[in-house]
Order: sequence, then structure tokens, then C-alpha cells
Amino acid sequence: MIKQLTVKIVAVVLGSLFFVFAAMLLVLNLSAHTASVKRAEEIMLSVVANDGFILPPQERPAEPPGDLKPASTFGEPDMMRAGHLFYAKTDQNGELLELNLDMMFDFSAADAQDYLTQALDSPKTKGDIGSFHFMAAVKPYGYILVFTERSVEMRLLDHLTQTSLWAAGITAIILAFVATLLAQWMAAPIKTAFDRQRRFISDASHELKTPLTVISANVDVLQHESGENLRLIHIRSQVERMSGLVHGLLTLARTDEGPAAVSFSEFNLSTAILNTVLEFESRAFEEGKTYSYEITEDLLYIGDEKQLRQLAGILIDNAIRYSDTAGLIKVSLRLDSSRRSRPKRLRARRGLGTGNSNSRLCFSVYNTGIGIADDEHDKIFERFYRSDESRSRETGGYGIGLSIAKAIVTAHKGKMAVSGEYGQWIRFDVLM
Repeated sequence: MIKQLTVKIVAVVLGSLFFVFAAMLLVLNLSAHTASVKRAEEIMLSVVANDGFILPPQERPAEPPGDLKPASTFGEPDMMRAGHLFYAKTDQNGELLELNLDMMFDFSAADAQDYLTQALDSPKTKGDIGSFHFMAAVKPYGYILVFTERSVEMRLLDHLTQTSLWAAGITAIILAFVATLLAQWMAAPIKTAFDRQRRFISDASHELKTPLTVISANVDVLQHESGENLRLIHIRSQVERMSGLVHGLLTLARTDEGPAAVSFSEFNLSTAILNTVLEFESRAFEEGKTYSYEITEDLLYIGDEKQLRQLAGILIDNAIRYSDTAGLIKVSLRLDSSRRSRPKRLRARRGLGTGNSNSRLCFSVYNTGIGIADDEHDKIFERFYRSDESRSRETGGYGIGLSIAKAIVTAHKGKMAVSGEYGQWIRFDVLM
């Protein structure tokens, strides 16, 4: 439980930080992109307003002889065109009237014509074409289209994005480590209180066993001396009830200690369940209830045989205890081939007649009766929770049986599910 709490704290902290970082990075990158486009469009608007360059045209550098290309700071020609632009003027029909490449280096008229054609075919008045951002405006003679080279800015934005992601990843790792330490520190008082509670339950249960044994022995002596009487019967009944509660508390205390308290070994689960089922056969017959079972033979399992027999006993006892008059109780143990996934360490193994060894084991207990309301399906596994207080007192329940069953299933890395129709029937399914 403490480990789960620590994991949840770390998950909440990292989840919150993830959304904060994601929002910050999104805003940072969007603002940088928007600012870049805005700067480019301001220059382009000036060109459109002045119907051409507002500065005297710069002389284009002479082309280097031979196959030499202009020198580039970063070794790529397009990096030389950072912040450079060109414009074209066309008539109403799109025929080229003027093409100005004075601000461009290593860029031919054929290259410009390709971008101009795409811009004229676009339904937008501004947008992106490759590494260029373009803007089109209506003029008396036709149109003016301005193109701004943004390859360097785009690379800087990509670099900013990558740097942001790397920074976020490294920060997340550091924060995960810090959050784990903080979560452990925060959970330490809870763990201490939980351990004290568990030790108290265990110690108190052990201490109660001695006086209960003494009381039971004295009842036997009094019964032998004075014979059976109603008061002795009531005392014995309460002693048995108290002994059952103490035994249940001890079981819960052991299961709270974790998997170390469970003794795993391979055994014949079919035989263990069948022996437990037969122990309740006479009781069901005496109470006039229909009791049937279907146990697949020779299913081997790795687990704690004593605890799994106790699990079966709890579920069958509840089925008989809370079934209606002349009710029906059905118990089954089978391989559930519809569920392929299974715990790696605990698994069904092939025995005589087991069929598919990759299937999961399913232990089910069904009974007719009032059942449990849908909104109480999760609550019934809480300690000392009783769906019907008056009926539980009549039947002798004290609200920890299903808690013990759930703890045993959890210790064996299985799953327990409850289904039914309120007022009609209920079924518990244990998958292992």
C-alpha cells in the first residue's frame, strides 16, 4: 500500500510538471515562430507599400569562376540568403512584368519562377512555400508577390525545439528522482502509522488467544460439572465468534506483511479445492440447499496451498451463509482459455487433463439470494464493511472474510471480480 501511494505521488508530480513544461514549450516555440513570421511580413509590407525595395538595390556579387560556389558561413549556400527576399510583378493574367533578385544570392530566375507559379496557383494571399514565406498584393498593373527566405530562421526554430525537448527530458529525470525522495519522505509517517497498526493488530490478536482459550476450557469444565445450559451455550458461541475474529485479524496482519509472508510451492490445486468443497457439503445439505461443484482434475499451481484453501472456504461459507432458503450454490474450478495473459511467476501448468497450459485458472462461487447492490461491489472488500448489518449479525458475520480473500488473491497476483443481479444471484470469480 505504501509503495502504491509513493508511485501515485510521483505520478501526480511528474504529470503536473509534464503539462506545465508542455505548455511552456508550446508557448515558447509558437511565440518564436510567430515573431519570426511577423518580422518577415513587416519587411514584405514595406516592399509592397513602396512597390519594390525601399533601399537602393545591392550589387550582386560576381559569380565565382568554374564550379566554385560563394562562400558560406555554415558551408551551405542557402545560409547566405538569411533575411533576403525577392519580388515579382505580374499583370492581371499572371504574366511576369518584373523580377527582382538583387537581394538574393545563388538563386536563379528559374528557381524564382517555380515559387512564383506555386504562389499564383495558391488561393491564399500569404503563406509558406518550402523555405520561403510569400505575400501577394493587388496593384493597378496586376499583382506584386514578395518572397522572404526563412531557411535559417526555420533551422534556428528547430534547434530551439530540440534544445527545449532535451532540457525538458533532463529536467524530468532530475525531478523524477527528487519527487521519489519527496514521496518517500511524505509517505514515511504513513508507513510508520501503518506498521504500528499492523503490529498492534497482530499483538492484540495473539494476546486475545490466551484468554479465549482459558474461557473455552472453563466452559468445558462447567458444562461437565453442571451440564448443558443456555448461558454456557451463549458463552461458547461468543467465544467461537471471537476466536474466528482473532484468526481473521491474524491472517490480515500476515497478508499485510507482503509476499514474504506467503510460502510459494507447487501443489495440486484441484485436490486442495475439492477437499475444501467437500467440507461444506454436509452443512449445505442440513440447511436444505442445493450444492453442486465442478472441479477440473489435476490442475497444478504455484502458490500457498493453505491460503488458497482458506480463500475457497471464505467464498463457499459466504455463499451458503447468504443464500436464500433452499437456494442454489455452485462451485467451479476450470481453465479459462478466453484470458491468455497471466502472471509470469504464478501460472497454470500442464497436468493430466488440464488442456491448454497457457490459460488462466478461474475459481468461481455462485449462489442465489439477495446478492449485493451494484454500488457496493467495491465496498464489500473493505475491512469490517457489511452490506446488511442486521442480516450479518443474524448470520454471524463480522465483515473481514472478503477482505482476507481479497488480500490472498492480491498476494498471489491474481484478480477477483464480483458480478450478479441484486435480489437474484451473485458470483465471485478469482482469476490466477
